[in-house]
Amino acid sequence: MEAFPMNSMSPLFADYLPVSKHCLLKLQGEITFDLYTIPPGEKNIKEPVLLMGRNSMLSRIQDTIADRGFEIFFIRKEDQKNFHHLIENFIAMMIEDQNIPLEQKSQIIYQCAANVLKDIFTDPRSGDNLRRVEDITSNIIQFTLHDDASVASLLQLSSHDYYTFTHCLHVAVFSIGLLKQIYPGMQNGLREFALGCMLHDIGKSKIDEAILNKPGKLTPEEFTVIRKHPEYGCELMGDKVSPTTLDVILHHHEKHSGTGYPEGLKGDQISDLAKVAAIADVYDALTTRRAYADARDPFKAMLTMKEEMVGHFEQEKFISFIHLLSGGKKK
Repeated sequence: MEAFPMNSMSPLFADYLPVSKHCLLKLQGEITFDLYTIPPGEKNIKEPVLLMGRNSMLSRIQDTIADRGFEIFFIRKEDQKNFHHLIENFIAMMIEDQNIPLEQKSQIIYQCAANVLKDIFTDPRSGDNLRRVEDITSNIIQFTLHDDASVASLLQLSSHDYYTFTHCLHVAVFSIGLLKQIYPGMQNGLREFALGCMLHDIGKSKIDEAILNKPGKLTPEEFTVIRKHPEYGCELMGDKVSPTTLDVILHHHEKHSGTGYPEGLKGDQISDLAKVAAIADVYDALTTRRAYADARDPFKAMLTMKEEMVGHFEQEKFISFIHLLSGGKKK
């Protein structure tokens, strides 16, 4: 984001979010939000000034930026979703743009992906929402292949508060990082695998939120309902995605020891991709704040996985995950 002296901002700025000039210059079409700016030379302004109203053409905005030298831009917080929806179609170009810093690219991808996932969890049967998830998944793959530091940059944005849709995003990023750690240079099937991670909990959209967000211990009956979410996910996505994607959705709760669900698969009966997703799924769940448990720090989470979940994970892949989190490479 463009620099602006934070100490000059009045409390009124709390209602706005900064927008990158580089992003605005990449976009095309019509805006569905009001765009605000700080006039050049103004340092003690109390509130951003309206530059262009919603339904304005971006070509006109870009001409105005070039003619008048505007550098700093804002949108109102309530327009954030509209902004991210607009830029979804231009993320691929932004990834390739060397003028946009890595951190800004990560913010754009993370926020757009969270927005898209929230929409598909609201309406999992929407073909348009599935297409958007497929597109943002391709963007994430492109980003991770384009820059080795991208996975770490995306993970720095992850929240410690648990939401099913952001959890799915975190699991996808962790899983892509782990898969790259285990199989350097792998690209074949990567998109289908990542899509499975993005949608691995989509079956929870069919479960009552009172159960999903219950602050106390689940009853045996409630836990039985929760355990159905992989099968629900396959029912929702069955003929819409590839077998690789469905494998991750159905088997991310299988355990190496054979004590997982829904099929009780054991060892080599579980695909390598489902094993990778299972590790990422548990780690992110432990390190985010849930209704029934506080977030654990990364070290304690790894210790829990090592000492209290013996037999849950394939050992070699778990060691690779430790190397990933420590910033090292598998020896």
